Amino acid sequence: MRSPIVAALAVGVLIVLLVGVAIGVLAERRGEPPIATGPTYDEAAVTSLFEAAAPSVVELIVHRADGSTDTGAGFFVDSDGHVVTNSHVVDGAMSVDVSLADGRILDGTLLGSSPSDDLALIAVDAGQVTDIEPLKLADSSALKSGQLAIAIGSPFRMQNFLSVGIVAGVGDSPALLRDRRAAPALQRPIPNMVWTDAALLPGNSGGPLLNSNGEVIGVTSAVQISAQGDFGIGFAVPSNILAGLMPRLMESELVSRPWLGIRGTSITPDISAALGISAESGVYIREVIPNTGASDARLRDDPFQSASGRGDVIVAVDGRKINSVSEMVDYFNTLLPGDDVTLTVLRDGAERTIAVTLGGWPAPGN
Repeated sequence: MRSPIVAALAVGVLIVLLVGVAIGVLAERRGEPPIATGPTYDEAAVTSLFEAAAPSVVELIVHRADGSTDTGAGFFVDSDGHVVTNSHVVDGAMSVDVSLADGRILDGTLLGSSPSDDLALIAVDAGQVTDIEPLKLADSSALKSGQLAIAIGSPFRMQNFLSVGIVAGVGDSPALLRDRRAAPALQRPIPNMVWTDAALLPGNSGGPLLNSNGEVIGVTSAVQISAQGDFGIGFAVPSNILAGLMPRLMESELVSRPWLGIRGTSITPDISAALGISAESGVYIREVIPNTGASDARLRDDPFQSASGRGDVIVAVDGRKINSVSEMVDYFNTLLPGDDVTLTVLRDGAERTIAVTLGGWPAPGN
């Protein structure tokens, strides 16, 4: 009997092939050339890629203070014994065992963590892993829908299991991956998340999502599950966010991301029409949080926190056009708490510039 993973992969490949055939038939009926000619799955290439990458992927056994044990995945990102994983995998850990592909189990030390990005870094004795080739990080900004996406992890304690899919797209993080530690109403998105149909199951968290060159395009983080319990689209933190955070994670830092001090909504044409404002893109300020950079700068929010149209609309930051909350967060990720920014806001139909000092994203209890 095939394992659930193999069965899922078989179904996934069948769906890809059927879609390709259907599109090809439709194209031919319109007098156009077929979309695809030849196989869509290169078995030898995927097998070779897996054999090269698998030794760099680890299973993490996390021991917590209440006596419970959880597992997740991770991967070596350099030759100094650094292992990348998700922050939710190691959150609250008392100790972490790092299980290698060859069966060895090493002691892991938690270094830095960035809960807002669901990333963490663990260290093992570098002298014990000199035979392991670390995985390289790809440029996730170059990703295109339809490119190969290969996930390796340890679902249900089955170490180094593989699933194959495509990059479905790049977009905002789903609600379950937004940092809501301070308060449910405050949700910080992870921008440019990699969406994939590669099967992700419990135990995949923290593992690598690879491209066809065996390079890391993302750190697998979550999967959407339907009301019927079916696993759907998966999400991975993009490799460029990891690359930018590595210096801070290596310094054993609990990373605090910059925060303006607002609750905002991305403007769309429909929202613009509903609010009765002229801007068709940007960030509408629903609420200004007290004792933040936004309140100090006297940014104006919506007195009803939703639909009066009287709140400021942020249309640019430091001269960069802003189309959405995610774009604004993506730019703030290049900065630090305490940095100054200049906002261009639309208020009462006129643009004005306002200087704001960024704070830090609030930790629980603050």
